[in-house]
Amino acid sequence: MSDGTLIERPRPTGAFLRNKTIALAIEGMTCASCVNRVERALRKVPGVVDVAVNLSSERARITVTEGAADAGALAEAVAKAGYAVAAQPVELAIHGMTCASCVNRVERALRKVSGVTEAEVNLANERARVTGI
Repeated sequence: MSDGTLIERPRPTGAFLRNKTIALAIEGMTCASCVNRVERALRKVPGVVDVAVNLSSERARITVTEGAADAGALAEAVAKAGYAVAAQPVELAIHGMTCASCVNRVERALRKVSGVTEAEVNLANERARVTGI
Protein backbone atom coordinates (compact mmCIF):
# COMPACT_ATOMS: atom_id res chain seq x y z
CA MET A 1 0.00 0.00 0.00
CA SER A 2 1.27 3.38 -0.91
CA ASP A 3 0.35 6.55 0.91
CA GLY A 4 1.77 8.70 -1.88
CA THR A 5 5.07 9.42 -0.10
CA LEU A 6 7.96 9.64 -2.49
CA ILE A 7 11.02 7.67 -1.36
CA GLU A 8 14.26 9.04 -2.68
CA ARG A 9 17.06 6.53 -3.17
CA PRO A 10 20.70 7.50 -3.45
CA ARG A 11 21.97 7.50 -6.99
CA PRO A 12 25.43 6.43 -8.07
CA THR A 13 27.64 9.42 -8.76
CA GLY A 14 29.89 8.07 -11.50
CA ALA A 15 32.06 5.04 -11.89
CA PHE A 16 33.24 3.18 -8.83
CA LEU A 17 36.83 3.98 -8.03
CA ARG A 18 39.05 1.13 -6.92
CA ASN A 19 41.67 1.42 -4.24
CA LYS A 20 45.05 -0.25 -4.18
CA THR A 21 47.60 -0.69 -1.43
CA ILE A 22 51.23 0.31 -1.79
CA ALA A 23 53.84 -0.86 0.71
CA LEU A 24 57.02 1.14 1.23
CA ALA A 25 60.07 0.43 3.35
CA ILE A 26 60.92 3.63 5.26
CA GLU A 27 64.46 4.29 6.51
CA GLY A 28 65.47 6.66 9.28
CA MET A 29 62.52 6.53 11.68
CA THR A 30 63.51 6.31 15.34
CA CYS A 31 60.39 7.16 17.36
CA ALA A 32 56.63 7.68 17.37
CA SER A 33 57.14 11.29 16.37
CA CYS A 34 58.88 10.11 13.19
CA VAL A 35 55.93 7.83 12.45
CA ASN A 36 53.50 10.74 12.84
CA ARG A 37 55.60 12.95 10.57
CA VAL A 38 55.70 10.28 7.82
CA GLU A 39 51.95 9.60 8.13
CA ARG A 40 51.11 13.32 7.87
CA ALA A 41 53.35 13.72 4.82
CA LEU A 42 51.78 10.72 3.06
CA ARG A 43 48.21 11.86 3.83
CA LYS A 44 48.90 15.13 1.99
CA VAL A 45 49.50 13.30 -1.31
CA PRO A 46 46.39 13.60 -3.53
CA GLY A 47 44.57 10.28 -3.86
CA VAL A 48 45.72 8.83 -0.52
CA VAL A 49 42.80 7.20 1.29
CA ASP A 50 44.51 5.65 4.33
CA VAL A 51 48.02 5.42 5.83
CA ALA A 52 49.49 3.07 8.44
CA VAL A 53 53.16 3.36 9.37
CA ASN A 54 54.83 0.77 11.61
CA LEU A 55 57.99 1.81 13.44
CA SER A 56 59.23 -1.68 14.33
CA SER A 57 58.93 -3.08 10.80
CA GLU A 58 59.89 0.26 9.20
CA ARG A 59 57.06 -0.14 6.70
CA ALA A 60 54.24 2.05 5.48
CA ARG A 61 51.02 0.68 4.00
CA ILE A 62 49.26 3.31 1.94
CA THR A 63 45.83 2.86 0.40
CA VAL A 64 45.37 5.07 -2.66
CA THR A 65 42.67 5.59 -5.23
CA GLU A 66 43.82 3.66 -8.29
CA GLY A 67 45.39 6.00 -10.82
CA ALA A 68 45.50 8.97 -8.44
CA ALA A 69 48.81 8.52 -6.59
CA ASP A 70 51.85 6.49 -7.55
CA ALA A 71 54.84 5.20 -5.62
CA GLY A 72 57.03 8.01 -6.92
CA ALA A 73 54.79 10.72 -5.45
CA LEU A 74 54.65 8.85 -2.15
CA ALA A 75 58.44 8.46 -2.02
CA GLU A 76 58.84 12.17 -2.73
CA ALA A 77 56.52 13.02 0.18
CA VAL A 78 58.55 10.76 2.49
CA ALA A 79 61.79 12.43 1.33
CA LYS A 80 60.36 15.91 1.96
CA ALA A 81 59.51 14.78 5.50
CA GLY A 82 63.19 13.94 6.02
CA TYR A 83 63.19 10.16 5.59
CA ALA A 84 64.12 7.74 2.82
CA VAL A 85 62.29 4.99 0.99
CA ALA A 86 64.46 1.89 0.76
CA ALA A 87 65.18 0.64 -2.73
CA GLN A 88 63.94 -2.89 -3.34
CA PRO A 89 65.72 -4.84 -6.12
CA VAL A 90 63.83 -7.43 -8.17
CA GLU A 91 65.20 -9.96 -10.67
CA LEU A 92 63.13 -10.64 -13.79
CA ALA A 93 63.49 -13.24 -16.52
CA ILE A 94 63.42 -11.62 -19.97
CA HIS A 95 63.00 -13.93 -22.95
CA GLY A 96 63.23 -13.15 -26.65
CA MET A 97 66.11 -10.66 -26.69
CA THR A 98 68.58 -11.17 -29.53
CA CYS A 99 70.89 -8.13 -29.51
CA ALA A 100 72.10 -5.00 -27.70
CA SER A 101 69.25 -3.01 -29.25
CA CYS A 102 66.76 -5.33 -27.52
CA VAL A 103 68.58 -4.78 -24.23
CA ASN A 104 68.38 -0.99 -24.63
CA ARG A 105 64.70 -1.14 -25.52
CA VAL A 106 63.86 -3.27 -22.46
CA GLU A 107 65.92 -1.04 -20.15
CA ARG A 108 64.19 2.10 -21.44
CA ALA A 109 60.76 0.52 -20.99
CA LEU A 110 61.56 -0.60 -17.43
CA ARG A 111 62.88 2.85 -16.46
CA LYS A 112 59.60 4.44 -17.56
CA VAL A 113 57.65 2.41 -14.99
CA SER A 114 56.59 4.50 -12.00
CA GLY A 115 58.78 3.84 -8.99
CA VAL A 116 61.66 2.26 -10.91
CA THR A 117 64.95 3.97 -10.12
CA GLU A 118 67.35 1.67 -11.95
CA ALA A 119 67.14 -1.11 -14.55
CA GLU A 120 69.99 -3.29 -15.82
CA VAL A 121 69.39 -5.97 -18.45
CA ASN A 122 71.82 -8.80 -19.21
CA LEU A 123 71.48 -10.33 -22.66
CA ALA A 124 73.64 -13.40 -21.92
CA ASN A 125 71.59 -14.69 -18.99
CA GLU A 126 68.27 -13.15 -20.10
CA ARG A 127 67.76 -11.41 -16.76
CA ALA A 128 66.88 -7.90 -15.65
CA ARG A 129 67.68 -6.41 -12.26
CA VAL A 130 65.21 -3.66 -11.44
CA THR A 131 65.56 -1.40 -8.41
CA GLY A 132 62.72 0.73 -7.26
CA ILE A 133 60.31 1.57 -4.56
